[in-house]
This record gives sequence, structure tokens and C-alpha cells, in this order.
Amino acid sequence: MVSKDTSAHESDPVLDSPVGSTAFSKRRRGPGRSMLALTTAVSLAVGAGIGYAIAGASGSTGITASGPAPTIAGVGEGTVCKLVSDSMQQQLSIRETTAISEEQGGVSCYLIMTEDGATEPTGFVVAFYPTAESLQQTVDGTDVTPEKAEPLLIEGRAAARQVLYGDTWKAQLTVDVGDGATLYVERFGPKDSLSERELRRSVDDLAASVLKGQKS
Repeated sequence: MVSKDTSAHESDPVLDSPVGSTAFSKRRRGPGRSMLALTTAVSLAVGAGIGYAIAGASGSTGITASGPAPTIAGVGEGTVCKLVSDSMQQQLSIRETTAISEEQGGVSCYLIMTEDGATEPTGFVVAFYPTAESLQQTVDGTDVTPEKAEPLLIEGRAAARQVLYGDTWKAQLTVDVGDGATLYVERFGPKDSLSERELRRSVDDLAASVLKGQKS
């Protein structure tokens, strides 16, 4: 096991209060998530509404509806990082994992590839949101340039992917996992540190790994 679970309280004394915890969540989210809430909701709707149709109509895409993956449920702060298997964390060279509970029942795991305190952190975010409301309330609205959301299928589930450009480049993927719940996967890193193709592929592969893990 390469990564380690670390408590937010160990890394920042400001977290001694609920307000401090929220501040930490927002601070850590800065490099990792900055899509407008409306864009997030619309992106997921686009994926759920037309993703199956596009994938099914285009045989050349290599995307097939193999049947819906099992619904992810009951994920909490103590289990969200376990959505990413130990072997996958080793494959991604994850150095540290930090789980954070958010409002409305959402939980996020920050999987960091760079050393602690790096000025330009690199890594992934994997989050579970039980409702649409819990997904929308997480976003901070940082000024970035987003591409249009792309509908696709991940392990038979409707999804939407978006790439955002700024000082930090990000690929963000939302996957409908049933019962109104959403799996969120993000890859982030400094500008130009990854190609656009690598950004897209990294979130697709990680999301597929999470969903496959739920089947086993």
C-alpha cells in the first residue's frame, strides 16, 4: 500500500472547529474542483439523457451498453478512499489520501501524487454524492475555461466528462450510479503537465476501476 489515510486535523490546526473543516475542504478543493454548480448538474443530465443514445448509435466508438453497474451506496468518510483499490493507488503512485465529509451527505477522497506541501499539487479526487443537491453544493466557481461536456458510457453507466483549463488543468467526470447518486472523478495537475488525451483517459480509467470494484 503506497498511500496512507491522513486526518485533516493532523495537517492543519485551523480544523479544530467545524468552520475550519469547511475552510480546509474549500482550500483542498481549489486545485481539484472548480466547475460551476449549474454546469455540473447540466453535464450529468446530458450524460444521463443522451449518453446511451450516442454510444449505441455509433458502433465505431467502441462504447457498448454492457448493462448497468451495481449502484454505489452507503459510502462515508471512512470508506470513500476505499473506492480506489490498493493496487490502483499503487499504479497511480498515490502518496497520500485524505477523506473529507461535505455538506448534504457528500464525501470526497483526495488522492495526492506529489509530496506534502507541493506548490503545484497533482492527483485525483474521487467523490460520492447521494443526491443531486449534494453534488451541486460542492462547487466553488473558480474562473476557468471549460470545454463542453462530452456524454459517454463508463461500465454501462451514463456519464459526462469535461476538461477545464487555467493555471491548473483538470478533467472532471460525473457518472450516474443510480437512485440519484453520482460518482465524481477528477484528475488535476499544473498547466501543460498532461496532454488533453491523458487527462480524459485518466478519469475514464479510474472511474471504470471503481465501478468494476463494486461488481467484484
